[in-house]
Amino acid sequence: MIALKISTEQMIALHGFFAEAVALGERSLGEISGSETEIHVVEIRCSSLGEFGEQGLQLSEDLVASVIGRLEGPMPGTLSLSLDPEEALVWASIGGLDDPLGTFVHLGRKLLEGVSKTFGEILGAESRFEGAALVEEPELAMLVQTHAPSDTVVFSAKIRIEVRDEVLDAITHLLIEPKYLAQLMSALSAAIH
Repeated sequence: MIALKISTEQMIALHGFFAEAVALGERSLGEISGSETEIHVVEIRCSSLGEFGEQGLQLSEDLVASVIGRLEGPMPGTLSLSLDPEEALVWASIGGLDDPLGTFVHLGRKLLEGVSKTFGEILGAESRFEGAALVEEPELAMLVQTHAPSDTVVFSAKIRIEVRDEVLDAITHLLIEPKYLAQLMSALSAAIH
């Protein structure tokens, strides 16, 4: 297992990356809900998948409602967004469509597309979020079921979604192979300078 060494400067760069990425998703989510949506990054954490249970940032050890899919492009991986099931239902009802589960996946996909687009911009190549699917299980189980090796790097961001009179807590996870870590950190550092 490779020990992850992320400096304070790199964590600041990661925070900036996630803040920019979710801000890109804000516009799409506002259009869907018909009202202003604000998303704030509250906390960032990084761990290996093998250590995620002890060190990873989790919304809950219980069942969560998640949208998960593949990150395709120069640095392939997995992206997910997890909410408490009750908050996921509240968020889906704000979307105004008749199918709450479909609406939840649609909203999650839009937010994660913002993350993938920002990822691509930082890397200088197109990056896409594909295969969005609903998963209802604990976050650790969901991430392990990607069949990623235990040394896979997991970047997690706790976010707060404010829409209408609701404040919803969520966590987004980005999984990448460890061989890409130095390249990503270099691209993030270059982006903030």
